[in-house]
Amino acid sequence: MSPNIQEISKTKDSFSLKELNVMLKKKNKSIPTKFLYDDLGSKLFEKISNTKEYYLTRTEEDILNKYSTKIINESDAHELLELGSGSSKKTKLLILEALKVKKNLSYVSFDISEKALKMSYNQLKNISSDLNIKLIKGDFINDLEKLEQINKPRLYLFLGSTLGNFNNDTAIKFLSKISKKMKKADFFLLGIDKIKNKEIIKAAYNDTAGITEKFNKNILNVINKEYNLNFNPEKFDHIAEFNEDKSQIEMYLQALSHQKINSKQENIEINLGEKILTEISRKFSDTSIQSIFKDSGLEIVKNFSDVKKYYSLYLLKSI
Repeated sequence: MSPNIQEISKTKDSFSLKELNVMLKKKNKSIPTKFLYDDLGSKLFEKISNTKEYYLTRTEEDILNKYSTKIINESDAHELLELGSGSSKKTKLLILEALKVKKNLSYVSFDISEKALKMSYNQLKNISSDLNIKLIKGDFINDLEKLEQINKPRLYLFLGSTLGNFNNDTAIKFLSKISKKMKKADFFLLGIDKIKNKEIIKAAYNDTAGITEKFNKNILNVINKEYNLNFNPEKFDHIAEFNEDKSQIEMYLQALSHQKINSKQENIEINLGEKILTEISRKFSDTSIQSIFKDSGLEIVKNFSDVKKYYSLYLLKSI
């Protein structure tokens, strides 16, 4: 039996071919990061999270294993609402803890990928008859306002350090939307990757199994299908560099030859060696993230970290 998925928007349709052409004709070319996460992309990211180099998922899971009881007791939530849920594997730890103290617990999985929503449902469907699962397909950046309010306390979840994919202005705008939507009794649990040795960070985005390379190149298949383009992923190299000035990983596709991309509107030329930015992943200090929280109307209740201080789960309230 297929799970019921509520679709509240068709986000990709709102991004036009004209806008994509503009981004690809600039000197500093880029493709919106959201196109990485189609069904195949979501599946590949799950594989990335299990590579030996990708410390983020393991570390976040260790923190949840250690502090789930404290997080659930502090938040006293009747509903867990996760933005960009993926497979919900880590979230299962919080749900199991919440079910110890709550009957009729609700979990809302909100993701742009139908594949991810189905993975989430399959991960959780047999946990307990006391768990009510709701699946919502949409863009959590643009569709947050469409989520229904509830009368009972809600715990918003944004795990996996996905906030690092946003520039400063976008991060503040997004967090401000959550802050404004939160009621007095609501909490927000946010995963943040911290600044550390750059070689450890670089290795996480250049796994030896080549899964991140496949994940990155798949973005070209996605826009080919969406906009009827003719990118050949094998004519690009996967590049992931650490920008020390901005404390962020920058993921690119670098052209291995001069290429002409056919478009319905205007052909696009990509020169040998040109790079297309597909994703940034920012790493934060305590000072830099606290500044963002302040500008977003959020305050820290608790900071749960691992022993090495590689990663933090911040429990937040709206000011």
